[in-house]
Amino acid sequence: MCQQTQIATVLPYFERWIDRFPNVQLLADASEDEVLSLWQGLGYYRRAKLLLAGAKHVAQNGWPQSSREWLKVPGVGKYTAAAIASITMHEAAPLVDGNVERVFARLQGSRLRDAALHSAAWDWAVAVMLIESPGEWNQALMELGALVCTPALPKCGVCPISQSCRAFAEGIQTEIPVPATRRESVLLSEVVVVVRWAAKWGLRQIQDGPWWRGMWEFPRFQSLPDWADGAVPLGRVRHTVTHHKISLDVFVVEANRAELRYFLDEELAQLALPSPQRKVFALAQSSLFGG
Repeated sequence: MCQQTQIATVLPYFERWIDRFPNVQLLADASEDEVLSLWQGLGYYRRAKLLLAGAKHVAQNGWPQSSREWLKVPGVGKYTAAAIASITMHEAAPLVDGNVERVFARLQGSRLRDAALHSAAWDWAVAVMLIESPGEWNQALMELGALVCTPALPKCGVCPISQSCRAFAEGIQTEIPVPATRRESVLLSEVVVVVRWAAKWGLRQIQDGPWWRGMWEFPRFQSLPDWADGAVPLGRVRHTVTHHKISLDVFVVEANRAELRYFLDEELAQLALPSPQRKVFALAQSSLFGG
C-alpha cells in the first residue's frame, strides 16, 4: 500500500484491510470485487490485484525462503524481495529504493538520472553490502535517505558519512540527484452517461484498458451515444492518473440498457468504483437529489 501512497493516507486502509484479511489464506480466498472494493481510494489498483495474486501463490506454494523465491510471487520485484529476505531471513540481498538512490547519488556526486542512475545505484548497493548484518544495513541506508539525506534541505550537519560525500564537499547537495526526465501530460476527454432506471443506477464492469480493469463504472464514450439522445448535462469532472489529465463531461439519462447492471444506492456503495467515477456519482447525487 505504501508503494506510491503516503503512510498517513494508507493507515486507515491498512487497518480495514488487516481486519478483513488477517492472514494470507483469507486474502487468497477473497474475490477480486471484494479486494478492489476495500482498496478503492488508494489508486493504482493493479497493486491490489497483484496482492491477491501473490496471496494465491503463497497459499498454493508456501512462504518463499529466499529472495529468488520471492521474485516468483506476482507483484514482487527486486526491491521487495531483497527487503523481505534481508530483514526477515538475514540474506545478503542488497536493495535500492528512492532513498538509497539519493544517498548513492550524493555520496558519489553522480549526475546520472532515470534508468542509468537506478542501475548504477544497484551496482553500488551490491558493492557496499554488509554481509554480516544485511537487514540492518539495508534499513540503515533507507533511513539515512528518509531522515537525513532528504530530497530538500538534507541534514548534512548530522550525517554520519558527510565527510565522505562528494556532494557535501562540493556544496551541490540540492543539485543531486538530477531530477528525473518529466513526461509530457496527456489530455483525455470523454463523455460519461449516468444511467437511471426504476430508481437504480446502471453500471458496467470495466473489461479492458490501462487502468481500473475489473472495477465498475458509469459507461464512458468518446461522444454521446445515439441511445442517450436527450440526456441532461450535469457538469464536468476532472481527475489525474500518473501523467494523464482526464476530463469527463457528465450526462444523465433514463434508460433500460441490457448491457448494464442496475444497482440501488446501497448496492452501488459496495462496488469498487475508480476515483473519477466516484466523483461522477457524487456529482449525479448532488445534481439530482441535492446531496
